[in-house]
Amino acid sequence: MRVKKITKKGVSPIIATTMLIGFTVAVIAMVVVWSRGYIEERAAKEEALANTKLKCETVKFTVEEVCQTGSSLNVKVKNLANQQIDSWILRIKGSAGVQATEQGFVVKGLESKDLALSGESYDAAAVGVIETVEVIPAIKAGRNKYVPCSGQMLEARASPPGC
Repeated sequence: MRVKKITKKGVSPIIATTMLIGFTVAVIAMVVVWSRGYIEERAAKEEALANTKLKCETVKFTVEEVCQTGSSLNVKVKNLANQQIDSWILRIKGSAGVQATEQGFVVKGLESKDLALSGESYDAAAVGVIETVEVIPAIKAGRNKYVPCSGQMLEARASPPGC
């Protein structure tokens, strides 16, 4: 019986190593190109957020009156600075409980405005007779994105019901 010799040879070790290194470099290059765009986008978002938080330092306002009439609530605020306030977070504390609501009332610089909330904006029955309202301003940081200026929060006592 005759034994047949195999004459085919595999890829030489030098060529195999070169191909492996080339493949690794190509994968690394693809990851770097992809991540560069991601990192730049993330940095731009963080910069916008940081700038908005700095704007929060210039926010100054006062709550002139909090008045509950039936199921509606009227909060009169006055912006004391030139910084526009784009939204408000109200934490309503009453005899029956606490409820938070966000309202998109824009108050321009040095302007007074009534933030009128109807019974649809908050659950008047769940709150009961309103005792205090915490008012937190928020500044727009991007499309439909608002940054609350929690350090500027004011708490105001409500006038007797029916004021």
